[in-house]
Amino acid sequence: MVALTPMERDLHRVLAARAREADPEKPSEARLTYKELGLLVDPEGGNTGMSRPPFRTMFPALGNISAYEAKRGRPLLSALVVAQGSGTPGPGFVQMVRYIGATVRDPEAYWEEELAAVVRFWSTHDPVLHLDAEIERLEGELAALRATVERLEGSV
Repeated sequence: MVALTPMERDLHRVLAARAREADPEKPSEARLTYKELGLLVDPEGGNTGMSRPPFRTMFPALGNISAYEAKRGRPLLSALVVAQGSGTPGPGFVQMVRYIGATVRDPEAYWEEELAAVVRFWSTHDPVLHLDAEIERLEGELAALRATVERLEGSV
């Protein structure tokens, strides 16, 4: 089970609030840079790995948040976070997405779709949508358990 540290929960809250307030018709306006996110979570700049390049503590935290969201059947909140110069996520985003099991043929198209999905999901304020994501996750776990039981029954 993926759990969030207190710092990751702070990042998650900021990202979810950003996505909730966004316009689904203009998802790119919800983006924020690594530095902006770091300063929202750590305004004093005390955690230099969070608020200043090279963001050594932020990158693994975003990866864990993405795993947390994927496990719950939700789009990846880390799609909101981009490099200042390019306006797109760094290469770690696609690496992380592949690590959690997604197939990525076109990294930029994948990110744009994920960004739109994040904004759509969080900005709808639709509890049914949120429950549906959780039900889909539970159905997936149930299917995996059934497959395990069938495999065990076949080996007896």
